[in-house]
Amino acid sequence: MELKDEVRSSFKRSHNLARKYYDCGDLPKARVEYLKCARFAEHLSELTPSKRKEFHERAEKFREIAEGLKVGDIKVYTDGIVPEEEMESSKRTAEDSEGREDRTKDLILAEKPSLKFKDIAGLDSVKERIKEAIVYPFRYPDEYRYFGVKGGGGILLYGPPGCGKTMLAAAAAGECDAVFINLKISDIKDKYVGESEKKIKDVFNLARGYERAIIFFDEIDALAGERSGSQEGHERSLVNELLSQMDGLEAKGTEKRYLVLAATNRPWDVDIALRRAGRFDTTVFIQHPDLPARKKIFEIGLTNKPCRVDVAELAAMTDGYASAEIVDICEKAAKIPLRERIKEGKPRREIVLVDFERVIAERKTVLSGWYPKAVRELTGTEEAGMFQELVEAGAGYISGG
Repeated sequence: MELKDEVRSSFKRSHNLARKYYDCGDLPKARVEYLKCARFAEHLSELTPSKRKEFHERAEKFREIAEGLKVGDIKVYTDGIVPEEEMESSKRTAEDSEGREDRTKDLILAEKPSLKFKDIAGLDSVKERIKEAIVYPFRYPDEYRYFGVKGGGGILLYGPPGCGKTMLAAAAAGECDAVFINLKISDIKDKYVGESEKKIKDVFNLARGYERAIIFFDEIDALAGERSGSQEGHERSLVNELLSQMDGLEAKGTEKRYLVLAATNRPWDVDIALRRAGRFDTTVFIQHPDLPARKKIFEIGLTNKPCRVDVAELAAMTDGYASAEIVDICEKAAKIPLRERIKEGKPRREIVLVDFERVIAERKTVLSGWYPKAVRELTGTEEAGMFQELVEAGAGYISGG
């Protein structure tokens, strides 16, 4: 099962539970499930670029419902949308007797993915680096202990958007049969002073409760940007708390049962203190897919679609595109003959090369803007050496394009 199918299945399950708990009058549990629905919808917006806006809007609606359940008894309509006036008029406070750690366990996505590295096209050298840093310490703890090598620490995955960083993190958890704790910035940041720091502690305590767990911070630059005098005090405090928890990883000994990954499209904005030994001391560059990887992505994307176009030709046409964009191209190309059959009554039964050419001609890869910006940000700075792979790939991408 693909990651998108897993997320969609989890989304439906949480939505059904939310309605069930609401109908039974258990508002605290209903709120938990609606927050999960919001989180799953955000994840689907990332995995389905063609429906990003739709899923993002649904996530916002589910968060509104959850907030309404927190402050009062509101009516949940069948379409999942609560009128704004009814949200504002609700007065009855819902009682929540669960402890904070239990609430964190309910609200944060913590599941064992079935996704494995074999399900992700290309990136073989990257997969091997992740295996050495994450999978092998879990699989062979005795060997690591025998040689006095400490497992654990953290890995920072960085690179252009839409190239598989989140899927690699989930696959790493799948490889070592670990619980995957997938965090977005919205899961952590809170408008009340001190609450964000408490959530960071809760997440790490939650991870310690599992036999094996991987904590994944997406968009880590937004959570742990470079500390400076211009930052608000609570933002600096949040970074300091994360640093403290990362140091706790180092202090627990050599046999680690929980590890930390993070991903960013803006590595130059990540606080340098997070990149020293014992924290995110391993940085892994996730580049846009090469030709063999693009061929594999097209093969996967066209599975169960009536198409006889040579994937090698399609891969050659999409040099410089992100993985997610290639998946989206497959979806959009399939919709062209679909619309013709439904709306125009045309008997076409296959997706042809012209459909792909039309879709590709109408879009420009987001990487054409990202790579030049990344190179400008790093060139001539002390960070250029740490992220040399990005600088080199960006220079080649720009000159090649």
